[in-house]
Order: sequence, then C-alpha cells, then structure tokens
Amino acid sequence: NINAKNNYEYITVPLWIDWGKTKDKILQKQTIAIGLRDKNTGVHIIHPISSFILSWRWRTSEYNTKRKHATNIVKFLNYLLQEKKHKIKSLADLDIETGTEYLNSLTNDHRKRDTITDAARTLTSFYVWLSQNDCLPNVGDNYIESKKKKNPHNDRTYYESLFNPTLPQRTRSNRKHLLPVKYIPLLIEISILFAHPIALGIYLQIFGGLRVGEVVNLKRTQFRKRLNSADFLLNIKEQQLRTDIKDSSGSNYVKKIRKQQILQIKDWGNILFKDHVEFYKDKDINGTGALFINRDGLPMSGKSYSQYFYNVKDKFLQFLIDYGTVEDKVIATDLRLADWGTHSGRGTFTNLRAEEIENPAELKFLRGDSDLLSSLPYLAKTERVRKKVEERMNHMHTDYIPRLINRQN
Repeated sequence: NINAKNNYEYITVPLWIDWGKTKDKILQKQTIAIGLRDKNTGVHIIHPISSFILSWRWRTSEYNTKRKHATNIVKFLNYLLQEKKHKIKSLADLDIETGTEYLNSLTNDHRKRDTITDAARTLTSFYVWLSQNDCLPNVGDNYIESKKKKNPHNDRTYYESLFNPTLPQRTRSNRKHLLPVKYIPLLIEISILFAHPIALGIYLQIFGGLRVGEVVNLKRTQFRKRLNSADFLLNIKEQQLRTDIKDSSGSNYVKKIRKQQILQIKDWGNILFKDHVEFYKDKDINGTGALFINRDGLPMSGKSYSQYFYNVKDKFLQFLIDYGTVEDKVIATDLRLADWGTHSGRGTFTNLRAEEIENPAELKFLRGDSDLLSSLPYLAKTERVRKKVEERMNHMHTDYIPRLINRQN
C-alpha cells in the first residue's frame, strides 16, 4: 500500500554481501536495495519492491547500473507519496497517465532532457516488471507487448517508452570535456608539485581515458607492458578496496571491466609509475596492494581523488592568470567559468586520439568501449597515434618530467 504520509520516504540502501571466498578471506560485492524510512526516527526497512533491482533484469549488473535504476524508482515512489491528488493507494492503481504526469513534473522542475529520458527508461522497465507480476491491472498487456521491439544488431528485445511526456529542448552544456594539448605538460607538472598522490592518476586519465572509479580501483600488480611497445596494458576490474564506504555517487566503482591501453608519451608514464610505487608502497597499512593511497594509508576513494584534482585545477588556472600570455589568460578565464573536473581527462584523451583515427570503431576501441579481442586489428595502429601525439608535444624536453620529479624528491 502507498499512503500519502509525510513522515515516510523511500531511500536507496547500499549493501555489502558475501559473494564468494578464497582460502584466507571472504569476497564481498556491493549491491543496492530500496528502503522505506521513518523520517522522525531515521529507522528504515528493506522494502520488498527491491526485487525489481535485485532479482530481475539488473541482478547481474554492476553496482553503478543498479544504483541508477534504484535512484530513479525511489524518486518516482516519493513523488507518489507527496502528490496526494493522484489518490493512489497501491501500485496496482498505477496507469500510463500517472507515469506521464511524473515525467512532466521533471520537465516542470527544469530537469535536463537526458535526465528525463533516463527516468522514462527505468519507469518503463518498472511497469513491465509490475505487469509480469500481475500487479498492473490498469495497463493492458497488449499495450505493453506492442512496445516490445527487437534490436536488429544483436537480436535482443527491448521496450520502447510506454510514456509520452513533454520534453525540454536540448540545451548546450557548459561542461568542458577537454583541455588544449599544449597545457597538458603544465597540468602534470602542477599535479606533481601540489597533488603528488594523484599525479600518476591524471596521466592515466589523459593518456588512457580512465574514469575516476577505475583509477582508484587499481592495484600495483595490474600494470603490464605490451611486448611490442612501452605502453601499459591495464586489467581494469572491480577490486572492492574500500568496503567501509557507502558511496552513492558511483565514483568508487568501475563502469566497464576491460583491458585498457595507456599511451607511453616520452617515457613519462613509466617514470611517474616508478616514482609513485617507490613513494607509496610502504604507506599501504592494510596491505591491499592499492596503487593510490590516502593520507591515512588506506586505498584512496573517488571523493578524495576529486578533492586533489580540484586543488590542481585551481593552481593550474591561477598560474595561467598570473604568468600566462594574453591568450593564456583568456583561456583560463573561460575554463574557470566552465564546469569541468576529473571527467576532462577522459575527454582530453578522446580528443587527442579522435584527431588521429581513421574510423569510429578505432576510437571505440581506444576508449575501452569494446572487448579487446574483437578490436585486435586496431592495436597495430596505436603506434601511429602515439607518435603523432608526441609530435604535438615536441616543445617539451625528453627529460622534463624526470628532472621535475627529482626536484620534488
């Protein structure tokens, strides 16, 4: 039953579950459930509707995927609690109009178009799940089945949106996804001087396209050199290095398990890696093998990494304003007004390589968006990409980064 009571709200509840075991320890995996909380006491229970997330389409999905859909449903359920005009006492009272009105309320709240379409996808799946469990009498099975389509690329089935909300116009984002190439060495220099714990991470993001969650999930043993080049080949996987953190932002998690190539530019990556391991290997107090360690000797969280990065960003922009040319000052002012953060590393990586590739499939591989084995034909071409990137940085001396690290030490 859903009754409009002001003292209750739905919430997402991150959970750690025992997933398996080795000879000496139990392996844990994070998942997420939906809870109902009493606002007055703060006490919550796990709601049976969690089955939608835990036992249906996303039961084997990664945490980030489950978290996204659980959050979308929680927002919808709280809307039903707050909007008394619907007079919905049970999920069985739901109809298409109710779902459309909810999505229109997001438009009225000036939510982004992508946010609304994402909510519509989750809500469509929710209605399908309710219908399959005979809990949606007000929506005909024939209507739902009419929305069932087959993907021509992989023969999988999917459901078109059941709803037809009014969507806002597409707006131009002020988010910056890349930095001008000529400023990359300066950004790395400032990270070495003012945020040494993540200097290697910034390199991995710019020249490997890693996300924050993928950086902080790395262990020292994951670095492998490719036989035909000096590039790194990282085995990106979920490590569960900080089971004590209930993170709701997704910045501690790996989005896509894969093999990822990291370009070796002027041997900077190798030098940064060796310096990083030598400096932090004895600071890992729990022996986790984590590559990135915080000041307490624990594996670094995505939140801590972002704090270091924003310090680098502030120092970098201030340096351009204080000591740069007129052009530098203009660019710094533009970057200061824009919305950009750790995601700009992956965006810059994409931009660097997009200028050198010959077709979209190659870029898809280089970003780590597809399976490594299916993209082996493109491996031979990455040597060309690396050389062209290096040519664009020839104003930097080969021994620049080594001398800088020596000064820092």
